[in-house]
Amino acid sequence: MTLNRRRTEREETERLRGWLVYLLYLHRPKPLQLASLWKLLDQYNQPLIRRRFIEEIDHIRGLGLIRVFPAGASKELDDVEQARLIQRYSDAADDREMGTVLLARLTTAGTNFQDGITDVPGVQRVD
Repeated sequence: MTLNRRRTEREETERLRGWLVYLLYLHRPKPLQLASLWKLLDQYNQPLIRRRFIEEIDHIRGLGLIRVFPAGASKELDDVEQARLIQRYSDAADDREMGTVLLARLTTAGTNFQDGITDVPGVQRVD
């Protein structure tokens, strides 16, 4: 694989992560169902296979830009609980099989990133 191809793939991944943050930014302060977020990406000509979508959600969650939680949650989940929830989501065919709907919301760090107050390596801001 050439250096230019790697650079192009990295830039596409960073832009995709930026789209995820941007779409959640547009819906703040309300959380968005992961299934709806995945469909929105397609509407904005950013189609992804489900597995890649989940990988990128987990990545930006790990960076602290978003939080993931089940519908009806009454307390904030810690990092490990969120990671396990995403793993269950990855293993399930859909929300029905999982038994709950997963939601994502932008954190303050995600809002600051989108507002241009901070930069995050590996994520490209989308306007």
